[in-house]
Order: sequence, then C-alpha cells, then structure tokens
Amino acid sequence: MQHQARRSAPQACGERSIRARRTEDKILKPCSAEAAYTVFCHEHRPVYSRYAAVVAGDVSAGQDMAQSALEELRTRWQDALRSASPSGYAWDLFTATLVPYRTPAVRSLYENFRATEVDTLILRHRLGCSADVGGRAMGLTPDAFELLRRTALMKANHLADNGAYA
Repeated sequence: MQHQARRSAPQACGERSIRARRTEDKILKPCSAEAAYTVFCHEHRPVYSRYAAVVAGDVSAGQDMAQSALEELRTRWQDALRSASPSGYAWDLFTATLVPYRTPAVRSLYENFRATEVDTLILRHRLGCSADVGGRAMGLTPDAFELLRRTALMKANHLADNGAYA
C-alpha cells in the first residue's frame, strides 16, 4: 500500500492535480505546496523571462524581473493555491510588477487594448507561444487565450482601418 502512495505522489506536484485535490476539500501539506511551487517555477520561468524581456526591452532585466516576481509569488503561494487558477493568480502578480518597466511601444498597446489582449498578442506573436502554452502561462484555457488574441487582432484591424495608427 505504501508503494502505491509513493507512485502517486509525483502527480500531486503538478498544478492540475493540486486543483483536483483542492476541489476535493483536502488540505495540501506544506511539502506538497512547496513541490508544486518548484514545478510551477520550472515550467513558467522561461516564458516569464522572455515575456518580461519583450515588455521591458531588455533580456537581462527581463530575467531579473521574472525571478523577482517568482520570489514574490513564493510568499503568496498559499493564496495562489486557494485561488480559482494559481497560474492566473501568478500571471496577474507577475504582469503588475512589469508596469513601470514597459517600453513606450508596449505602453501604447496597453492604452489601446485590454491587458489580457495585449498579453496574448505578446505571447503569441512576439514569443511564438501556442494557445496551449500561452493559456497555461496566463491561467486560461487554450480556447479563452485564442478568443482574446483574435479579439485583439480584430480591434487592431478596426483601429488601423479608422486611421488610428496612421
């Protein structure tokens, strides 16, 4: 019986299994939460670093900002786990830390589109993330990610047609 418990433990480290366990009203043990945080960082740090580099216009600064945001997330990890979407919680925290460092071009995008729309455009069109990868980073389903991205593209076309970018 102990052998089966050990075999299923690695599954408890991923975000999806944490959500499932949380919805079953089970309380995560601190070691499970720490393992989930470690896995989360391993999976999300590359996208966070690249995203921050685009938003700030500096690769080194992007890496530093992503690391700082993930360290801040550590202090709020239990709150993230209690949220409807730990990835969404983390994404909101992460993108909020980047606001003062946005390049003028990125700032302009955020002035003309909803923040989540800009995020999808950057993830998909600047970083080349699929809807699955981008959605996972933002805490969205691939379909929700794609809907936001398409909405942003339609808005961009509308603005261009009306001379907003002339």
